[in-house]
Amino acid sequence: MNETSKKILVVEDESIVAIDLQNILENLGYRVSGIADSGDEAIKKAGELRPCLVLMDIRLRGEIDGIEAAEEISSRFDIPVIYLTAYADEETLERAKKTSPFGYIIKPFEERELNTTIEIAIYKHQMERQLKENAKWFSTVLKSIGDGVIANDIEARIAFMNPMAEALTGWQQSEAIGRNSTEIFNIIDELTRNPIESPVIKALNEGKIVHLPEQTILLAKNGKEVPIGDSAAPIKDDRENIMGAVLVFWDMTDRKQAEEQLRYQAFHDGLTGLPNRALFVERLEQAVKRAKRDKEYLFAVLFLDIDRFKVVNDSFGHAIGDKLLIEIAKNIENTLRNIDTVARLGGDEFAILLENLEDMSNASTVAERILRELNTPLNIDKYEIFTNASIGIVASSSNYEGAEDLLRDADIAMYRAKSFGRGCYQIFDTGMHLQILALSQLENDLRRAIERQEFRLYYQPIVSLITNKIVGFEALLRWQHPQRGLLAPGEFILLAQETGLLVQIDWWVLREACRQMRRWQEQIPAPPSLTISVNFCSKQFGQSNLIEQIGQILRDTGLDASSLKIEITESAIIENAESASAIFSELRALGIQLCIDDFGTGYSSLSYLHRFPVNTLKIDRSFVNRMGEDSESLEIVRTIVMLAHNLDMDVIAEGVEMAEQLAKLRELQCECGQGYFFSRPLPSEQAEMSIAIEQQ
Repeated sequence: MNETSKKILVVEDESIVAIDLQNILENLGYRVSGIADSGDEAIKKAGELRPCLVLMDIRLRGEIDGIEAAEEISSRFDIPVIYLTAYADEETLERAKKTSPFGYIIKPFEERELNTTIEIAIYKHQMERQLKENAKWFSTVLKSIGDGVIANDIEARIAFMNPMAEALTGWQQSEAIGRNSTEIFNIIDELTRNPIESPVIKALNEGKIVHLPEQTILLAKNGKEVPIGDSAAPIKDDRENIMGAVLVFWDMTDRKQAEEQLRYQAFHDGLTGLPNRALFVERLEQAVKRAKRDKEYLFAVLFLDIDRFKVVNDSFGHAIGDKLLIEIAKNIENTLRNIDTVARLGGDEFAILLENLEDMSNASTVAERILRELNTPLNIDKYEIFTNASIGIVASSSNYEGAEDLLRDADIAMYRAKSFGRGCYQIFDTGMHLQILALSQLENDLRRAIERQEFRLYYQPIVSLITNKIVGFEALLRWQHPQRGLLAPGEFILLAQETGLLVQIDWWVLREACRQMRRWQEQIPAPPSLTISVNFCSKQFGQSNLIEQIGQILRDTGLDASSLKIEITESAIIENAESASAIFSELRALGIQLCIDDFGTGYSSLSYLHRFPVNTLKIDRSFVNRMGEDSESLEIVRTIVMLAHNLDMDVIAEGVEMAEQLAKLRELQCECGQGYFFSRPLPSEQAEMSIAIEQQ
């Protein structure tokens, strides 16, 4: 017992008795903090001294007796009072009992009796205070928690409701107490609208915790419907006897909204708001199953890819590209029925499920309508953007086992549409699948070709139209396929580009061409002015370590940079327009010669050509071939030659096949020519012989 718990206030009107009582208490180990002889003084000292207990005589000086003073002290200061008096009449006892004293000792008394009564009173008061504090804490918690709490008696009548329970049910505790819980807690199934058994009654009957089923709706007093979750638990005494039940329930509106939002996000595209691949596959699977059950049910899948969408992104930026996709999504939706589904699969790819078709020709009609819609220019911010699409169509068939097979074949048909020039649609047939399988086999062979060193270089002479001598060679790639023989680039370059293998192949070409040229210089020897031309693709040209890799190859092979000429198409320059000028300058600084290949077919390089330190322009073969029959082509060739000469550049005419073409090119003062008129591409041995012959 600490010092505070030993402080006692003695209230006694006879001073001799008070002093005697003080001595007894101090001998027992208590400390008398004060003595009062009147009721008013007792109340005042109790407030000032805050003793742990008051020993109160009933007869006191003044107008207030001990019973009145005890009542005031208990109510105001929560200090326990023990009456220590000589009065034991019925009237006095009745008055004293109403003040809930912690003891009543009749004078004279024994010290042991006094000590025991005081100890019991102090302990009892401490326990009561703790219980009050716990009850207050518990009540505060129940009132402040976000869950509704309803306590019920053994008859399922409501005994308590916290504020949240009042808010959710619409009932005030004052009007709900005593009512049956089923009247206040009215619940139904959200889907069936049928009543749900009261969890309180179930918990009382079964004696265990009961949970509500999913989709439970609470019908509030005002008719509002609230989705809730809850549990009801029986209240038991120490002997496991059920005394009642407590119901805890919570508003699930936010949770349900969050779940719906998560489900929406999981099955919809964040940019366009369309269904995504997961939702599309789910609906397509349902269509496949329905088609197996109902032979009359027809559906079709359209796989749509926006043509040249990368150009839009690269030219206008991804923000404009995103806005374009949003508008395209809206336009596609506008062409479809409500029962159809359009989904964005990712990037610029969309899939469409057409259901309940009367005839499969309806799918073609829809595809044509979509293409017409997308062919209309769109105004995005300040830009007018022209778009189109390639569409693959696959019809429903009992042969399909799942959605992914349908999507695969629709994708195959879409790529076939792209190969036909874009802006059109193709319907899938089994021949396409066989072609894809063959292409897949070719891809596998192509990957192994690098490991097995199956690539070969052929060399086509570049001839001076003034001296008729070979001034250089263009290194041209061939693939010595183990089964299909020698393949030209047209049979595998596009595949190499799509699979990402082209850059690796092109670096091999550059290294092998440099090695071969250096070998000719050492063994024939080739004239110092002879150059080897190597084509660069746009991805290779755009690599960050381009200059370092070229420099390393030159060092490894020992070839002087002046013997190397790099050919780059106009389109490759456009795709790397920001860095092209700087890269060209660095290449020229190394001593490498630069040539723009297929000039005139790209994006009108005339407007920016002066910015690049280029040595040579190579006129595309399409203009050379038509010079004799097309005056426009002749004028284009004339213009290119004049432009090149004005910019101090040489010109090479590609695709020279006839003497008439050669004569016209000489007349236009074109420096060099290349084509079958001079020579087909030659294997290294024959190319070497042609150099040796010219040196004789």
